[in-house]
Amino acid sequence: MAAADSSVVRRVEELGDLAQAHIQQLSEAAGEDDHFLIRSSAALEKLKLLCGEDKECSSPSNLLELYTQAILDMTYFEENKLVDEDFPEDSSEKVKELISFLSEPEILVNENNKHPKYLVDGISYLLQMLNYRCPIQLNEGVSFQDLDTAKLLSEGIFSDIHLLAMMYSGEMCYWGLKHCADQQPENHEMDTGVSGASCTTHKELLDFREVGEKILKKYVSVCEGPLKEQEWNTTNAKQILNFFQHRSN
Repeated sequence: MAAADSSVVRRVEELGDLAQAHIQQLSEAAGEDDHFLIRSSAALEKLKLLCGEDKECSSPSNLLELYTQAILDMTYFEENKLVDEDFPEDSSEKVKELISFLSEPEILVNENNKHPKYLVDGISYLLQMLNYRCPIQLNEGVSFQDLDTAKLLSEGIFSDIHLLAMMYSGEMCYWGLKHCADQQPENHEMDTGVSGASCTTHKELLDFREVGEKILKKYVSVCEGPLKEQEWNTTNAKQILNFFQHRSN
């Protein structure tokens, strides 16, 4: 195995141990079993076993897949808790912590962006998170006092974490188009549906430009629309969209 792959295995193992310890704390605090925490812990246990075996046989791509799945389940549990508590005033540190956890898979992927499967897998799992909750279909039977909130929910955006996942996905599509456009692994299909008009999805080879452009256009629209007062930064997203536009010409 190349030195770079060995480095990925070691780093994923370290991050997995940290995440497992965090899940243990969450489980003890919750006082009851939770489906997402159980699934997250199981993925990390499998990751630990694979890392403990002959590292020459450990696939960095498989380890990243397990780690990303575990992080998405763990942060989804915590996100639900924040939503249930209506994001209390002291939740800012918790949100920062979740952002840090969610950033790690992207960092690992970007550090190894010459391997197209890492990018495809990373984008796939972020899209899974975005598609996990269906957008709320606005109709006469649904009433909202806050039109901005209604707009966000209709776009399938339920929290800051969803916005971050959109930005991360767009950035990884940028890296994919820039470095791996002609190197996608054969027979690798992924769910390219993006949370939005419906919950229907389809599987196909990933078009980095198309998926990234769709996600980042929605990101910019939301940040400069309903969330304008929150001052989300759209500079990088617009630069990437400009890159996509020039690559399509």
